[in-house]
Amino acid sequence: LANMAKGGHKDVTIKWDGSPAVIFGRDEKGKFVFTDKSGFGAKGYAGKTQSGDDLENMLLTRGKGGDKSDSYKAFAANMKDVFDEYEKAVPKKHRGYFKGDLLYFNKPDLVSGAYRFKPNLVQYTVQADSDLGKRIAKSKSGIVIHRVVGPDGTEGPLSHDDYSFEGHEVLILPPVTTQEAPQVDTTSIKNLSGIINKNGAAIDALLNKSTLQNMKVSDFSNILYTYTNRCVDDNCLTNLGKDFVQWLSGSKVSRIKQGKIIEYIKQNMKGMNALWQTVSGIMRVKDDIIGQLEQQPADVKASIGNKPGGEGYVLAHPGGDMKLVNRGNFSAANRAIKREGKTMKAKEFVKEAGDFDPGEIDFM
Repeated sequence: LANMAKGGHKDVTIKWDGSPAVIFGRDEKGKFVFTDKSGFGAKGYAGKTQSGDDLENMLLTRGKGGDKSDSYKAFAANMKDVFDEYEKAVPKKHRGYFKGDLLYFNKPDLVSGAYRFKPNLVQYTVQADSDLGKRIAKSKSGIVIHRVVGPDGTEGPLSHDDYSFEGHEVLILPPVTTQEAPQVDTTSIKNLSGIINKNGAAIDALLNKSTLQNMKVSDFSNILYTYTNRCVDDNCLTNLGKDFVQWLSGSKVSRIKQGKIIEYIKQNMKGMNALWQTVSGIMRVKDDIIGQLEQQPADVKASIGNKPGGEGYVLAHPGGDMKLVNRGNFSAANRAIKREGKTMKAKEFVKEAGDFDPGEIDFM
């Protein structure tokens, strides 16, 4: 995070909130395949569909239950509709597959000089006279690609050569980088470094897997994660950690395990306090950076409801890409929608859509 103020902002790209996840490309014989994540790895049926009709039929017939909902039928029809465009976009000499998230099935509507599309939770607005807007104008469907996929499902990073698609009907959205370096709160970062340097051993001791296993509380980290999500849901991230014991007493954790955890916390209070100080401190610095990035002039603007901001950003790093997501904004909105039932519950979705990955249901 500190490096972003020194030019590292050029390693930051918009994290697109696309859906559904698809895999497409050509097999070892050059035959084109277009399917979804579950279809690609299916064992009990032919999921690597090679025509639009087969794709639609696969989506509508897999799984248990009766007739599909109208929304699901419309989704299957849209998948069939774009099949030919994606086949034409992948060069015939190409071998291998791409994994990505669809951003739109059909060219977005033009509203007040900008294209608007909402593939999932986030609405995107792209100025029509921008370079990206001009490319959208020529397209039928848009997608953001994340990874390359081998025949066995093994995923790997994209290279520059992987963007060599043909025609204009399918727009492979390029990485959109931030324009200016944010004013990183270096004082807060120094304070965080101080907390970690002083209390790192205590935090490690608190989260020691062997100790927790011996206590039969090996899921302690998952309990902390569940508590954090509750703070997202209840908009109480500013008090993160302060009411953990109170929350624990009303949670689904067994009474015996609750007693063990409370006693364990008393013995490791230094590590527990430092843990939440670290998490909250990182969150404040990160959210401040996200807020600045979202205020910068850009060809792409994101919003959730009436609030500016999208899913966040991705920071490229040698140790692995890092997501910069505002938990109090995107995460809260995403979880609220699922709680209110505006997306299908995972078990309902599996019943209707077969072995679809329940994690890929937001497009509904």
